[in-house]
Amino acid sequence: MSNILSVFNPPPSRDIPEKNIEACLPCTAIQSAVAILGGLYLSSPNQFKDKTTGKIDVIKNPLWWQKSVRGAGIILFALGAYRAGEVVQILYQKRFK
Repeated sequence: MSNILSVFNPPPSRDIPEKNIEACLPCTAIQSAVAILGGLYLSSPNQFKDKTTGKIDVIKNPLWWQKSVRGAGIILFALGAYRAGEVVQILYQKRFK
């Protein structure tokens, strides 16, 4: 079957075996840390400040741009917190299984 037909007729979904969930732990933990740190960076006002004067230039970074970047940072932080919850859930299942 061609790749185009698989878009319109996707194969049936499959369940992930339990042994593969434990293999996802390092990747999920790294994703969580990167998302949390990236979200904290994007939601801080330090990225808009000029390196020499330390003031925010409103011409280069209009207010709508600053708010949209900070909003994206908050969403990214929330995603990292969700993934951290998945890490805790995997560790809890692994310990008390």
